[in-house]
Amino acid sequence: MTIADTIYQHVKALPPAKALEVLHFVEFLESKPDSPPEPAANEALAAFLHSLPVGQRSDADINAVFQAMRDEWDKP
Repeated sequence: MTIADTIYQHVKALPPAKALEVLHFVEFLESKPDSPPEPAANEALAAFLHSLPVGQRSDADINAVFQAMRDEWDKP
């Protein structure tokens, strides 16, 4: 069974109001351009991800930071 057949089977079982909503959503998807995200945005995201301090702190360091936050929140 194709994806279109599966969608058809689901839509066929819906009440008319929901089926109309599905139709509107399909029309919306058809109206959207099929353009990929801008390369600059991808490069900026990649740069941000590389800047994250992954693996640079020990569990003890992280736990100490969280405990300091908890201590501050518990202050009256």
